[in-house]
Amino acid sequence: MGTGFDQFFAKAAGHAPFDYQRVLAGGDNGRICESHLINIPTGLGKTAAVVLAWLWNRVKLRRADWPRRLVYCLPMRTLVEQTTKNVCGWLNALGLTESIGLNILMGGEESSDWDVHPEKAAILIGTQDMLLSRALNRGYGMSRYRWPMHFGLLNNDCLWVLDEIQLMG
Repeated sequence: MGTGFDQFFAKAAGHAPFDYQRVLAGGDNGRICESHLINIPTGLGKTAAVVLAWLWNRVKLRRADWPRRLVYCLPMRTLVEQTTKNVCGWLNALGLTESIGLNILMGGEESSDWDVHPEKAAILIGTQDMLLSRALNRGYGMSRYRWPMHFGLLNNDCLWVLDEIQLMG
């Protein structure tokens, strides 16, 4: 019989979490993850570790000390599409598609109004050009009148994840 997080993770991902995923979520007998760097080989669930740990703490446990928005920054469109597909599957499996906003920020995608409801928990997945330009108050491909909103929302109450950094320029 696993912990509550083990069951939550298995429901979403279809298998039990690895030890590091459990520790990251704070669900391993009080062991606390002290590092902000996840150095795990490819294919061992870093994306699941971060997203499901955030969902567990922010949504399931309703911990206010976990940020309202999860910002997942990637260097390429294909990685954004792959990550979005995975996250969408996890949200569907957990029945959270209505309560968690899933928003994509990359060139060529239709603009969503994720900034209209800043009080709502949300996952933002995007390319580095779209996300970082907004975080620096110079939103690429958007109206300059909305720059301050995105600047504020991406610099407050957010957990930023920079994935595949070896591919970023």
